[in-house]
Amino acid sequence: MDRADSPPPEHHDLPPWVGRLAGSRLGIGALSAMESTVVPIPLEAILVPLMVSHPRSSWTIAGAALAGSVLGATLFYFVGLWLYEPVVAPALARLGLEGGFEDVRARLGGGGSFFVAVLLISVSPAPMQLATLGAGAVGGPLPLFVAAIALSRGARYFGLAALAWWLGQRLERMRVRKRWVLLGTLAALAVGWGLYRLLRS
Repeated sequence: MDRADSPPPEHHDLPPWVGRLAGSRLGIGALSAMESTVVPIPLEAILVPLMVSHPRSSWTIAGAALAGSVLGATLFYFVGLWLYEPVVAPALARLGLEGGFEDVRARLGGGGSFFVAVLLISVSPAPMQLATLGAGAVGGPLPLFVAAIALSRGARYFGLAALAWWLGQRLERMRVRKRWVLLGTLAALAVGWGLYRLLRS
């Protein structure tokens, strides 16, 4: 069922869209699939505030995000496999991403383990789209690709869910208003992203 475990009464101080998104597994899965394909924005910017403000739903939010991520990654695998020359290569050239893509493709097509290469690339700062397209372009084994994506993203999303559940339950007992939890989490993510970009420059 798409609408699941609707927010409890204590979430009345949150904007209505937060509760609707937290209760929509289809919506979260669609956002995750988009993040794995065409939207280069980390899904954590949405997942972490949702999970912390809805700790009882954090596990199912993580599951929906994982399903969407695997689906989107598999779609781009086949785009790389079937449409590299006519579509992917011109698009990468237009975006100036040929160098990064060739590096990823070399790592995936090297003599090492394809599974390990996909796993490491998918948890690195490199855009996940390059890993999914590159895996298809080199014709890597699809089962190993799906397993690597599921393992890396599953560890990421369910790790966040465990942390959000632990933190969110304690904030609920402290009766911290959910609006401040949401805003504080967003602010912390923004500061963390800014520091990451500063250190990389």
